[in-house]
Amino acid sequence: MSGPKRIVVEYEDGTRLEAPFGTLSGRVQAELSSLGAGEAAGTAKNFVLLEWKDGWKEVAAVDGRAVELLRFYTLERVEEEGRLSLEVADDYPELLVIKRLPRRIEHILFVGRDALQAYAPEEKVTVKEGGKVEHVFYDKKRPGFKMEDASATSTRFAAVLGSLSEELQKKGLRASAVAALGEDERRRLYGELARGLGLRANRQQGDVYEFLQLALSKLDT
Repeated sequence: MSGPKRIVVEYEDGTRLEAPFGTLSGRVQAELSSLGAGEAAGTAKNFVLLEWKDGWKEVAAVDGRAVELLRFYTLERVEEEGRLSLEVADDYPELLVIKRLPRRIEHILFVGRDALQAYAPEEKVTVKEGGKVEHVFYDKKRPGFKMEDASATSTRFAAVLGSLSEELQKKGLRASAVAALGEDERRRLYGELARGLGLRANRQQGDVYEFLQLALSKLDT
């Protein structure tokens, strides 16, 4: 997992003060990341949390400009894969491919720095074209599909944060203390937390760790 290592403050007289980035609170780290500190400006990420009926969970980082889901559907040919598209401000939609049992996804949670949305996919439209069958589980532009209300959304994310808090308590840690850990120690902790929460990567393991960092910053507040 790559990330910022040190923060530097430079004064008008040329004086420079430095400190390890990890000594900052989770909230401050998240705020600096959203401004582009430690990564290219504008690349702060949002996240999609996928939950299957059998309890399997996957996390995927998406463009920080993503604002909500556009469509979720599966394409059935010889094999079937899921395709989830997200609306991205001032750009083309981002496509997330879901290979594991896409028709058995029970919940989708979109977690942004300033946005939180929940969806309960339900197949309502089937389109046959040539040698493929398209099963539509969510489509923003079609009638009959809608995201869950604010109360249900808040409850779903609160459950994630509650489970994270319980895992920290087992280790005798508070969310605010995690940022003070060294990079290697923090990486090991994120791996243990991911296993405890049953979180797996849809694309790369670093997405799970960054999702946990964002969740910890929410606990910290």
